[in-house]
Amino acid sequence: MKRIVTFALLGMLALAPMQTFAAQAAAIPTFSIVSVVEDSTVTIKTANFPKNDTFTVRMGLYGTLGIGGTVVTTQASGSGGTFTATYSIPAGLKGQQRIAIRLESPTSGYYAYNWFWNNTAGGPTATSAPTATPGGPTATPGPTATPKPGLPASGYPSFSITAVDRNNTVTIKGVNFTKNDTFTVRMGKYGTLAIGGTVVDAAFKTDSSGAFTATFNIPAGLKDLDRIAIRMDSPSTGYYAFNWFWNNDHP
Repeated sequence: MKRIVTFALLGMLALAPMQTFAAQAAAIPTFSIVSVVEDSTVTIKTANFPKNDTFTVRMGLYGTLGIGGTVVTTQASGSGGTFTATYSIPAGLKGQQRIAIRLESPTSGYYAYNWFWNNTAGGPTATSAPTATPGGPTATPGPTATPKPGLPASGYPSFSITAVDRNNTVTIKGVNFTKNDTFTVRMGKYGTLAIGGTVVDAAFKTDSSGAFTATFNIPAGLKDLDRIAIRMDSPSTGYYAFNWFWNNDHP
């Protein structure tokens, strides 16, 4: 197999078809690896990044998508589109053969991730847009990696839809969420994964159990849509989960 990373290979299954996330972005943000200095730096080149946004840059163990990884810096996208940037490899990842890297905006919810060979010779890697198949409401699968402290040992965050009051509210049941964490809850059009969607709760807090049931209001701009995407992101840890629901009364 070629050394190419695609989002689909890392567990993004049984989700709604991807669409354009927001008017300012013509395509999904991605970045490629330009060069690596072993145990020192990695240089990336972006494409399709939204303008005037700020991204948290994380690195972590290979296979984690950079979720919950070490924060190395923040990156301003400026006029967006394409730019080149170099980041230092954290001390805790030096000596690793492969390293995951992730850029995620806590404000808009846009993100991109990749991985690289930690050697100066490098190895070809590339990103591509997530691919998915249609289906009913499903819990979000997470990357295959050892959970970090604060995350229940039984898996990665996910939530199911338990009830909908058409055009008014949706109730969800979350499991395996990071303990005592704060999440931004967004809703958006079906197929967007709610990236760049309307914020319905800017500071939803989890407790020490990592499990909860919560109800959120459906934004006015999404009322009368037949299907709606919903997403929860933690700006501090980088963990997230997403799903979608039929906008009709149930159960």
